[in-house]
Amino acid sequence: MNVLTYGWPIALLVVAHTVYQISAKSVPSGMDPFAAVFFNYVVAACLAFCLWMILGQDRSLTTQISKMNWAPVTMAMAITAVEVASVFMYKVGWNISIGSTVASILTAVALAAVGVLLYKEVMTANQLVGIGICIVGLVVMNR
Repeated sequence: MNVLTYGWPIALLVVAHTVYQISAKSVPSGMDPFAAVFFNYVVAACLAFCLWMILGQDRSLTTQISKMNWAPVTMAMAITAVEVASVFMYKVGWNISIGSTVASILTAVALAAVGVLLYKEVMTANQLVGIGICIVGLVVMNR
């Protein structure tokens, strides 16, 4: 597999997540977090629609609705929760260097368990050691 083909989504995710965390921390203190999330989704919906119309393979709204299942709805609810939680994380005082790190590590541990339990992925000894090191790192970071 080509490294560029395999790696670009991770690179984009890292850049986007970094910009996202900076933006979440920069929401004005007087702005209602729910309003910030609302405006975020207005812009995101417009951008996603434009990308769909420019790059999408099937631009038929009715066709796409007919193919939809529960996943886009629960994904929307989860993304909204992530947005709101991120803004509040910074409003209650988490540092940008610690808050997102703690959340990312705990998410990675939760997803490792989900992978094993729901998707029958195999957890190797090296992966378990890595998870243990991450958990120790969380304890050290939060002392």
